[in-house]
Amino acid sequence: MRWSIPSWNGDYRIGPEGDDKCSLTVVKPTEREKEILAAFLKKARGKKWTGAEEIPLDDVKLVLDAPVAKVAPVLVKLARPKTSTVTAVKFEDGKLNVVEGTDEEELETATKGESKPKAAVSVKRHTMSCPQCVPGAIGPATEVLLEFLTPQQHEDWARFRAIEVTGHLSGHRYILAHRHSASALNFGRICWDVDDEAVVHFHDLTVPPEEEILAAKLMLEHREPWLRNEASCLEGTLWGNSNRPFTDVFPNPFAGGLQDGAFDANLMRGLGEIMLALEEPKTKN
Repeated sequence: MRWSIPSWNGDYRIGPEGDDKCSLTVVKPTEREKEILAAFLKKARGKKWTGAEEIPLDDVKLVLDAPVAKVAPVLVKLARPKTSTVTAVKFEDGKLNVVEGTDEEELETATKGESKPKAAVSVKRHTMSCPQCVPGAIGPATEVLLEFLTPQQHEDWARFRAIEVTGHLSGHRYILAHRHSASALNFGRICWDVDDEAVVHFHDLTVPPEEEILAAKLMLEHREPWLRNEASCLEGTLWGNSNRPFTDVFPNPFAGGLQDGAFDANLMRGLGEIMLALEEPKTKN
């Protein structure tokens, strides 16, 4: 089993190295991610998993004397928010165990099933509200995303960089689109409620687009109120049918209520407008 924790340049990835060992790799960690890795190494040394002092950089494997199921929960607890994290463990028979939070014992228990665990990922909740999607390069889908897609979703992602998911409580169908795809540009945002014909407002620009979509898929399918609530379901549709309200809106289970995420979205929108202005060719006088 490989356990991925999405980050900006490249996930923290923990993979097996035999029965009782595993390895940790990262790609170009940010300064904050280096702090998390340093804290993890301190814990790993305390547990006698390693004697290493230097954090691993740029695909250098750090081999640890413990299995993935023991090591990953420790890193998840350091790298992810305590109350707004979802971990999904996929087994070889197709079963999916989904848990919320960063409790190490619960995360380790989630890896136990009737068949062997195949892959795991720990993602955090998106920010409610969202800046306008803008054009950009569309890279290949990440391995982590593909591991959690159905065959139909895999085909749709390859063709359109968009997938359809169903909310586990509301039954609503959603289109989730790569933030730089044609679908996202058409809707204006990454999530479109097919049944209410409206945008659901949330985003996570701290991770690559593929993993923004993976987190949204897992949460809509298993923790729908985290993303479908009064802060993300704003009345009206893309084409201005403002008299048609959203249906099946859940109470926001997190602090902030209706204004949850508004400040972050406005900040990102402003930064985006500045970047677009800088990229516009200067006209000659």
